[in-house]
Amino acid sequence: MTGGVVALILLLGFVFFAVPIGFALSGATLAGLLAFGDAGALTALSNISWGATSEFVLTAVPLFILMSEIISFTGIGRDLFLAIERWLGRLPGGLAMTGVVACAAFGAVAGTGVGVAAVIGGVAIPEMVRRGYTREMSTGTVAASSALGMIIPPSLPLILYGVVTETPIADLFLAGLVPGALIIAAFCLYIMVAVSLGHGIEPDAPRPRFTWAERLASIRLAGPTVVLIVAVIGSIYAGIATPTEAAAVGVIGALLLAAVSGKLSWPAFRTALVNATRTSCMVMFVLIGAMLFGYLLGLLRVPQGLSDWVLHMGLSRWAVFALLMAAYFVLGMFLEVTSIILITMPIVYPTIIKLGFDPIWFAMVLIVNMSFAVITPPVGLCLYVAKSCLPGTSISQVVRGTLPFMGLLAAVIVVLCLFPELVTGFIR
Repeated sequence: MTGGVVALILLLGFVFFAVPIGFALSGATLAGLLAFGDAGALTALSNISWGATSEFVLTAVPLFILMSEIISFTGIGRDLFLAIERWLGRLPGGLAMTGVVACAAFGAVAGTGVGVAAVIGGVAIPEMVRRGYTREMSTGTVAASSALGMIIPPSLPLILYGVVTETPIADLFLAGLVPGALIIAAFCLYIMVAVSLGHGIEPDAPRPRFTWAERLASIRLAGPTVVLIVAVIGSIYAGIATPTEAAAVGVIGALLLAAVSGKLSWPAFRTALVNATRTSCMVMFVLIGAMLFGYLLGLLRVPQGLSDWVLHMGLSRWAVFALLMAAYFVLGMFLEVTSIILITMPIVYPTIIKLGFDPIWFAMVLIVNMSFAVITPPVGLCLYVAKSCLPGTSISQVVRGTLPFMGLLAAVIVVLCLFPELVTGFIR
């Protein structure tokens, strides 16, 4: 275990000096092998790097990222928001609830929290403030709800979890539906109660009225998003396509939507390609580094040693689980979600299995926990995206706005722990 501790200290040192996480993982691995391994171990690095990125299922990662980049310039995010508002706008806090539901729906085609915050936040936050909502309620609602992009399939973090732990990705996608629905319901109920009590909104804020004709017409606005969701997710659950093939369907569908909307220009498509390439390369470098670091830890028997140490501590498995959740919360304050999953799973996953936890259930609890990572300073990216959507807003206002929603996310974790069949019951 001494070698493992030194390797972890090396990694933390690289991160402290702002070395990109993929290179920090690879550098710590190389240093660790030179210090504790042998020359023969170095020959395995190229094979591990190739093996980490040659999995067919990983093709879904750049495809889903490209799909998200394409739909970001189609304008369907605004259309989706307007369509949902016509159904929820009359309720107390209806505009804020519209933001929650729009984030969830857009998350089903975006796959990442930051993408959801950027697209929906740009529409919802200024409109909420114009309608009398406070800056805290407006930015906090969208920032917290954007995390639904990581929970509701297709989810980039769930794909990476599935690759690292060899868990079926289709099962992970299916498992994300109920937790996502619970979070949506909890957020909307809180907003309705808070606004009814006069919190988060001006007393004389108007509530729009929509006729049934306008509501039915909104179906046309939401239609493109619904079709894309059905095409991607429906093809997986119907057994027509694998997650990778469904990602390709999503890219084609996004291109068709962009073409129909008249937004498919060469400059926009080129920008989408460049952005998707950059993001995909970053993810792949982190994946390679994580697999290399996992190899080093395996040589040093860190996962086995950690599992044995935990099992001999005499703590109950739920006490260990609580400690892990607290550790993940702290990690989320300093690292982004992709890095956390790729770095920790080779170490934590064997312990989770030995303690008897279901890997799919743990994945969902972990991803809900990781929702804190995108809304906790100093690295909570969705905080800064929400802040940028409303000039003159301070980061402290956004953080204050997210606090009630953080409490609700914690409550959802408790519910999933008390009733694990909410996740596993739909799979087995």
